[in-house]
Amino acid sequence: MKTVKFNATQYAELARTLTGTILVYTTQDGKESAQQFFGPEFEPADKSENEIFRVWKNVMATFWSVKAEENKLREDNDGIRSKLRASTPSSVIFRTAKGETVKSYQLDESVWARIGLVPTKKDFERTARDYAKAIHRAAKASFDALGFRIMLAKEETTEVSKTEKKVKPTEKPLPLAAAS
Repeated sequence: MKTVKFNATQYAELARTLTGTILVYTTQDGKESAQQFFGPEFEPADKSENEIFRVWKNVMATFWSVKAEENKLREDNDGIRSKLRASTPSSVIFRTAKGETVKSYQLDESVWARIGLVPTKKDFERTARDYAKAIHRAAKASFDALGFRIMLAKEETTEVSKTEKKVKPTEKPLPLAAAS
């Protein structure tokens, strides 16, 4: 696992040059910090959705394995904490090793208050036997939530106007006698 945590000043200077998967966190006063995951397992090889999901699943697996190890270590020393944040990032950016942005999700505009990167105690109790399946299901659910947006009224009207130009009405109006 290769990860680096950047404070607001560091992230502002390096934002355009980071590669891999970047989780951006925004404070209430608008300052952005980030957690970068880099290396071949966190950098999409191409722009396909399967490749982005592969990378996202690796990020989720990292959160789960770090949380499991943290729980073991905290039994002996409650002061041990990982640098991975439990809060939901304001955006997630996927970049190739060359620095090309493959996909970016803005979560502050999403309807989801949390996407659940860090597993809960209940997740560990329920998934002792099928750990890999649980990570896959959690990754799939959060990946679906990343791309989910509600279409606002303005967006709906633009989509309708685009389709009106392409689609010709095929139904003929009913004669007045047949309508009654």
